[in-house]
Amino acid sequence: MKQLRFKHVDAFTTTPFCGNYAGVILNADELSEKEMQFLAREMNLPETAFVLRPTLPHADFRIRWFTPTTEVPLCGHATVAAFHALAEDGEAGMHTNGQHYFQLQTKSGILPVKVEKNFCRISIELDLPHPKFSVVKNIPSGFMKALDLSVRDREIALPIVKANYLYFPVARLQVLQKLHPKFDELAKLLRRIKVSGLCIFSLETVEKTSSVHSRFFAPHIGIPEDPVTGSANGPLGAYLFKYGILRDNSIVYRTLPDGRLEFIGEQGDELGRPGRVRVRVAAKGHTLQRLSIVGEAITVVSGTLSI
Repeated sequence: MKQLRFKHVDAFTTTPFCGNYAGVILNADELSEKEMQFLAREMNLPETAFVLRPTLPHADFRIRWFTPTTEVPLCGHATVAAFHALAEDGEAGMHTNGQHYFQLQTKSGILPVKVEKNFCRISIELDLPHPKFSVVKNIPSGFMKALDLSVRDREIALPIVKANYLYFPVARLQVLQKLHPKFDELAKLLRRIKVSGLCIFSLETVEKTSSVHSRFFAPHIGIPEDPVTGSANGPLGAYLFKYGILRDNSIVYRTLPDGRLEFIGEQGDELGRPGRVRVRVAAKGHTLQRLSIVGEAITVVSGTLSI
């Protein structure tokens, strides 16, 4: 029988039962892909991260992420959760306070991770691949109906774009707060346009210091609505830079000492699980140089699984 070290971690928050929840299996090397998917389905969390030994020479860790129904190539909140769990246990030299740097092997490539650990908090910064946006001029028939939106709800000053996800801007925060998608119809549409999820967002926010408020739906991969999505908020920061800052739209952000821009993404409020994602963008002129997300987390369950 296999004994697995397991944690249930809430990411992009320091308050229990807020942010986005993830399962973390810390010693997953003996698991088959079928067993990983079985465990992810059994836990029924938005994503479960399986921490593995790397298979590439320059990587320190490897992570695979599974929703209850499928494997995904990248998951921001479950990565924050996994490195929080590793740092909490003092793995890989993280028994001491300070800054710790790692190379993470994923199906989206090798991603740099920085863990900053001190006496009261663990902060994780994850570099993300640069999104390749394409502007969507014609949305699929039935899309607005599936979301119960009218033409007036769309923010026409910003484009609809497609990358790994579809990004759809709306004019008012209230539109997001009242949104009730028809998930079966939405799942068919997202499959048809070949994206992994839908990020709907507004520049109106709950908190004055935030840059953007969003909701994320991926019913076709087993996630009707995700509370706080790192892999969507990261590219959303790149979107705000490209279609907001560079076009003189009014966007709330701050400039860090190293010159990077930091946006704060709000998500999860409508589900009673508010979380905040810091998105950092480094650019040279109009060209994106680096994109990362930063967040904290808190462990709410820790134990052992036997299979």
